[in-house]
Amino acid sequence: MTDTFCPMIHGGLNIDLKLSNELNQTTELGYNQCCLSNTPLTFVNKDSIDWNGSDFTKNRTANDNNQWLSGCYQCLTLEKVGLKSFRKSMLEKFGVHKNLSGPQRIDLLFDRSCNLACRTCGPRSSTLWSKHLKENNLPVFEIIPTDNANRVTNILESLNLDSLEMVQFCGGETLLGNTYWKTAQWLAEHVPNAKTKLELAFQTNGTQSIDPQWYDVIEKFKLVKLMISIDGIGDKFEYLRWPASWNQTVDNILALRENLPSNVMFFVQECTSCLNLYYFDQVSDWVKQNFNSNRDGDPIGHSTQLAMHSYLYPKNITQEYADAIAHTPSNNIIGKYWQEDPVAIKQFVQETAKFDIIRNQDWKKTFPEVAEFYKRYL
Repeated sequence: MTDTFCPMIHGGLNIDLKLSNELNQTTELGYNQCCLSNTPLTFVNKDSIDWNGSDFTKNRTANDNNQWLSGCYQCLTLEKVGLKSFRKSMLEKFGVHKNLSGPQRIDLLFDRSCNLACRTCGPRSSTLWSKHLKENNLPVFEIIPTDNANRVTNILESLNLDSLEMVQFCGGETLLGNTYWKTAQWLAEHVPNAKTKLELAFQTNGTQSIDPQWYDVIEKFKLVKLMISIDGIGDKFEYLRWPASWNQTVDNILALRENLPSNVMFFVQECTSCLNLYYFDQVSDWVKQNFNSNRDGDPIGHSTQLAMHSYLYPKNITQEYADAIAHTPSNNIIGKYWQEDPVAIKQFVQETAKFDIIRNQDWKKTFPEVAEFYKRYL
């Protein structure tokens, strides 16, 4: 029964209000069952979700029949090469539960405010990305600024929250401003037994502090986890997470570890692209040596997910690159059926060079070993 069983298909809910702010979609609510799924969102013109609607039940039935959904490509790819997928992580956390009255986990995407324009991201998830594109006369869709905080609580009120064990805030940068903290306060007051069973997670780029005024809210939950995005160390981090400073970010996360309430834990999330695939162990080694536990000794985990940005996709590598990683764990990511794709590689080189000029960066200097692998295309 558990060969392909996925707790996200049976107990997950991904709510996306960022698309609702795009031009001509000001009233629509988008949702599906998983934040990593490529399954198209369902859109409704109301602030409520039918937990037992056909969009959900048909996927649950397929999963019961041991079928992989087309949108589950990322987990399927990782599991085929023996790596731990998001599905397996959620299976460890939630176990096997069906016929739930409401979600076990909710991912909330409702504020795209962000202070970074990371290479593997884009304007849908970052206000700085939008500003960056406009300032350089590059195409960008228009966004209607909307305060979605009230809409989020309306949507949550439409759901049965008795089974809820985890809420993850996805940005933007979730530690900017007060919007996410106000939603956290609402959850603490309205989710049954939040103090004993509810885990709250913030996806963060690690550059922002937390005002002590929110420490009381943190302590109203069983656990609060900061999911810190680190894709490289030193100048590689600064290239990929532009315009963040590596030293300032490290100082900030170490200060968070020392000052936040004791029910805060940390997790490092790495986005693997063709730029950092060669340096696969550097982040995990840094975590082990410098950031391996919280203040009370609880271990800090580290996971990898694949960059879905088309030109930075990990498989957009050359034969020379593939040969160099053939006997390393990185080889598992591209898989044994990989073939060089000249069109995708040319797009990677062109797009990377374009933003290097704008940002006064040079990927060939920051990732010199990788640049050597692309020599035929430069």
